[in-house]
Order: sequence, then structure tokens, then C-alpha cells
Amino acid sequence: MASLDLKARLDNIIATAQAETANLDLFAPIMLREECPICLLPLPIKHDEIAFNACCGKNICLGCIYKNITREKDNADHPSKIGLCAICRQPIINGNNYIKRLKKLMKKKHPEAFMEMATEYKSGERTLQSNTKALEMYIYAAELGHADAFINIGCFYLEGVVVEQNILKAVEYYEVAAKKGSVNAHKRLAYFHGRNGDIQTSIKHCRVAASAGDQESWII
Repeated sequence: MASLDLKARLDNIIATAQAETANLDLFAPIMLREECPICLLPLPIKHDEIAFNACCGKNICLGCIYKNITREKDNADHPSKIGLCAICRQPIINGNNYIKRLKKLMKKKHPEAFMEMATEYKSGERTLQSNTKALEMYIYAAELGHADAFINIGCFYLEGVVVEQNILKAVEYYEVAAKKGSVNAHKRLAYFHGRNGDIQTSIKHCRVAASAGDQESWII
């Protein structure tokens, strides 16, 4: 279970975020989403359709990643010119060097770097697996204002991992994330309310997500 210090930070995060978003409409349309820095189109809603480059700290859509790889293979006259970041042209490195790059970004208080490090701790592929460390990373990202960090913290409460299971607390985190413009938060809230028989509220969340471009919301 979480330490007293971790619990205090969690209580402070949700209290602060709820105060900051108290005057925001939970069902207000999501007007803006982060854009891919290359094609300037809104980034995909699905996280597996986005790549985070730790060299420059940018999220890039997989379409632009694919185009960059294809262009490199077609035009490169030397192997060193293949596998470079489409933005900063630094080598895209995995393994321990990837973790080192994340830590450099974390020192600069880059919220996405904390999100990526949380994923690393959860999987244990390039670091020692630790759900507690993953939660700590999400807390840092939430403190820096990352909307989806609140979703992930909510999932810890939903599943009773590290913290005591508390479904209502999970919903509180999802609602903060939704007010901060997270489409995925609206989808989770739609599912939650639908399962609990509140169909009207579920439909409202689906409409917000659908209007923001999420096609799956029509079938929740």
C-alpha cells in the first residue's frame, strides 16, 4: 500500500485540481488537441498511434514517423542517416540510453517524460518493475498539469494497485482529466456511467468524445 507521504500528495493533487477546474463545464466541447509538430494535425486519440521521441521531447503521429523512415531509406547514402528523429535529426535510441534521455527531460520538468517513465516502471522492460514508482511518475506529471496523468492515477484507484481500491476516487480523477480536455477520460466516464445504469450521463460523455474526433465513442 502507498506510504503516508504518497497518500498526502495524492490528496493534495486531487484537491488542487478540483479547485482549479471547479468552474469548468464537465461536458464542454474539447476545442483543442495537441498537434503533431510535423503535419500540424491533431495527434491521434489512441496512444499507440503516437510516438514520443526522448531526444527532443516531442510527440509525433505514426504517419509522420512512417513517412520519415521511408524518406530516409529512399534518400540515404549512408547508414548513419537512417533512424534519425524527424524533428531534431538525432539518433532515435532505445535501451538504457532512452532512459537517460528521459531523465534529462524529467530534470527540465517535462510532463510527457514522466508519463513515459511511468510506462517503463509499469512494464519493467528497461527498468526494474515497480507500480509504486510508476504511480510516483504519474503524480509528478499530474502536478505539471498533464491531463492523462489523472486518468492513470484514477486507474490505480480503480484496480486497487498501490493504493486502496476506491472507485469513486477513480471517477474524481477521471472527471478532472475530462475537464482538462482528455478525450479518453470522457470515454472512461461514459463506460462507468453506462455500467451503472446512468445512460443519459454516459451519452453526454460519448457525445463530447465523438465531437472531438473519437469514432469509437459511437459504440460504447
